[in-house]
Amino acid sequence: MTTTYFRNMIAGNVFNVGSQPALPQSYYIGLSSTAPTEAGGNVREPSTSGTGYARVKISNLTSPSNGLVKNQSNISFNKAEANWFPASSPATHYVIFDAASGGHLVIYGELEKSRIIESDTYLSFPAGELTIKIV
Repeated sequence: MTTTYFRNMIAGNVFNVGSQPALPQSYYIGLSSTAPTEAGGNVREPSTSGTGYARVKISNLTSPSNGLVKNQSNISFNKAEANWFPASSPATHYVIFDAASGGHLVIYGELEKSRIIESDTYLSFPAGELTIKIV
């Protein structure tokens, strides 16, 4: 799903009716234990302090086909140094922002399967598994 912020950014830049916000140079994927909203809210990521959690820069995507791109190589998160998503609050969504921290939520989607991510766990999206479709 795309956020209102993202749709307005794309429409303004594509149709030359507004260049603010400008198109980001990079995008970063993170994880959330809550379902984000179209307005860009309700994202619950783990703390970044002492946990090893950080958003991962997205690169090496396929060329678009019918509004769809996929990752051509693995997207791997750091090793969890603490419980990111315990059984009581598993990761249920991926979230894509226009910044490594803070920034604006632009795209989000539900994970095929919720994930418990405890200390000493690694998580990655294998090549071809992250599918982003702009509709």
